Amino acid sequence: MIPLPSASSFRLAVPLALAAAFPLAATAKPAIPDGWFVWPVVEPAAGSALDTSALNPAPAGASGRIGVKDGSFVTPEGRPLRFFGVNLASDDAFPSEADAELLARRLAKAGVNIVRLHHMDNSWGIGTGGSLWPKDQPGRLTLDAAQLDKVHRLIAILARHGIYSNLNLKVSKTLSAADGFPETVAQFPDFQKRVDFFDRRMIDLQKDYARRLLTTKNPYTGLSPAEDPAIAIVEINNENSVLGYFTRDLGQGANRFAEPFRSDLQTQWNAWLAAHYADTTTLAAAWADASGTAAPRPVLDAAKAKWHLQTKPGTVATIAPGADASVLTVVVEKSAGPDWHAQVSTHGLQLEDNTVYTVAFEARATTAGTIGVGVSNDSSARPAQEWRSLGLLAQGAINTEWKSIRLSFPAHSVAGSLASLSFNCGAQPNRIEIRALTFLAGGAGPVLTADQTLEARTVALPTSPSTRQWADWIAFLAGIDRAFAEEMRAFLRDDLGVKAPMVCSQINFSGLPALDREQSMEFADTHVYWQHPNFPGAGWDRANWTIDNSPMVSVFGPRRFGELGNLAYLRVAGKPYAVSEYDHAAPSEYVCEMYPELAVFGCRQNWDALYPFDFGAYGSRNPDGRITSFFDQINHPAKWSLAPFTTRVFRGGLIPPAGTVAELRPGTPVWGEALHFDMLWAKLNPTGPFDFLDCRLQVANQPAPYMERRPHLHRRKLGPRSHDRGTRARHDHPGRDGRPEGLRLGPRRHAHPPSEDQGRRRGPHLQRLPQGSGFALRAGGGVGAPLATPFGCA
Repeated sequence: MIPLPSASSFRLAVPLALAAAFPLAATAKPAIPDGWFVWPVVEPAAGSALDTSALNPAPAGASGRIGVKDGSFVTPEGRPLRFFGVNLASDDAFPSEADAELLARRLAKAGVNIVRLHHMDNSWGIGTGGSLWPKDQPGRLTLDAAQLDKVHRLIAILARHGIYSNLNLKVSKTLSAADGFPETVAQFPDFQKRVDFFDRRMIDLQKDYARRLLTTKNPYTGLSPAEDPAIAIVEINNENSVLGYFTRDLGQGANRFAEPFRSDLQTQWNAWLAAHYADTTTLAAAWADASGTAAPRPVLDAAKAKWHLQTKPGTVATIAPGADASVLTVVVEKSAGPDWHAQVSTHGLQLEDNTVYTVAFEARATTAGTIGVGVSNDSSARPAQEWRSLGLLAQGAINTEWKSIRLSFPAHSVAGSLASLSFNCGAQPNRIEIRALTFLAGGAGPVLTADQTLEARTVALPTSPSTRQWADWIAFLAGIDRAFAEEMRAFLRDDLGVKAPMVCSQINFSGLPALDREQSMEFADTHVYWQHPNFPGAGWDRANWTIDNSPMVSVFGPRRFGELGNLAYLRVAGKPYAVSEYDHAAPSEYVCEMYPELAVFGCRQNWDALYPFDFGAYGSRNPDGRITSFFDQINHPAKWSLAPFTTRVFRGGLIPPAGTVAELRPGTPVWGEALHFDMLWAKLNPTGPFDFLDCRLQVANQPAPYMERRPHLHRRKLGPRSHDRGTRARHDHPGRDGRPEGLRLGPRRHAHPPSEDQGRRRGPHLQRLPQGSGFALRAGGGVGAPLATPFGCA
């Protein structure tokens, strides 16, 4: 059932009352409430206009294995192939035989040709038929044979209907002391993300799980998944990076890892430093920023700054500013959510990327607790992005006595915009006083104490870094990411015989360093959601959530295109591009826009695979066809009814790709100028349009031979065969130097030698090109650095 719209329907958030739209189970058939109506899921009649199964040659894999060529997925015959898929997560991936037949038939009729088998290693489905782990064992070392048989049967049935499978390896496995780990392993949230990239035993257990899943013979096909050409894709480790799990503040938080994992990482950190520096003296000299020898520069003018209070519904608070911005009192009378529901900010602060800053103050409260401190984008300068952290998002403990708090951070994602400093005070009713506030560029203090030496391998993990120290730290973590990816890939290829295209993790996890991590992978993959549910209390609390309620089309413009535009920034040149999780969450009133927008934009940007997340309970698990979650597809009429249209448009390429390509070419290292894709795009194109519908965006994952170390943006008009998916980049019009003419943001060969000054410039400059066709913008950073480290620190 779905609710009928009303004149008073939610505009900004969905109230708790609408949680009735998502029942966990339907054991009885209650009377239909007022304002609701039943929309039954009816399977399209075979051969009707809504039956799209003819798009699927069956069985999948019969003529050979899916491959990659010229930046596309290709059939065994070499023809470009697009995938439109769904996610079957946890319980949905273990159907009965009857439900598997029903599922495969309905998916094929909707034009689905790949299924992503996800969260099969979860813990919440043990004992209820929704996990691969045995219910009678506390550990996560062996697989339940009966559950694995269900997966094998599903793979075979899907293949019979022309549907390939995408097997996910590590997604939600959670290890414990029962697996031989210290009790402290339980202190890592979210499935031991980050640590599972560097802990040796966790890596070995990922290999063991992969061996059990991929090499066990499927009795329904006679082939193991590693051998089966119907297994089109293998994903190694979902949404993960040691640089930071699901965060823009890359590299932070490792100093808070539980022991012995923190010490293990510190040992690896010291080994890395010893390989790059001769001794402690050399290291200390390199880490002593030039800015650290001068007086710290104030960022906040206490005499002029003003405080502004923002509260969320249900929270009541007031502020009493002092004589200047260094003094502030916040009184929270009523609290209804997390600390940021009462946020006090000062705006208009000027920061620079890749510079270390220090925020220091004294605070006390009538009730002991915490205060949140953040430095984020000033939304008056960059609208609708006030959530974007610029490097600091931390909490400090406060009590009834005055306490000094000092926080240092390296700034990122500024990209010429302005910043806000915020205090989050709404965790509980309280009176919080702040005084002696300073915000300085530099001022982090010594990065090496007397007891930290390279010779003794006692250099600590960075907490108050210099710019160069942080550059080394990011390079070290990026190296761990790449080493993990390449070790796992080699194991799957060489030891297990996996031939399917592989990806390590999503390209939008860990920002631009992900380009380095995914170097050896055949394709790039991403996840994003438009207006994902918010949970102000505990995570995934179905009794306490809100959801924004506006259409994505309302933010479409020349420089912003909603989450689709954010995805466009991430496309890696020369590789197939997959969006394996995407959704406009229910109960938004605008979800009907999702499928058409996704199909049209995917065609114009020439993407290769789209998977809405997830699918929804089906068959005997949901006989009434109720919407069972925020992300339900099959039971949502405003989504699934548009699937046949979407699959025909996208898989058939009914809308041609845009005829112009803009390629962002990072310098050396790829993260040297910025840590995040969208910020580097913004830096190199600060005011001009991106033309999302008329220009394909992509990022080079390594510098071309003729490139300098600096990043640049390169635009080219494709030739007359630009709509041929198999020749997307091979028919550019060559210029006089063998490279395409047109708008080129970056270095260009000159007919006469450039001046000495041109060869040394580190900052951006503008250069006109012949034919009035555009301009070249060259961004500084990275040039002349003795190490290939981020931020171009010499």
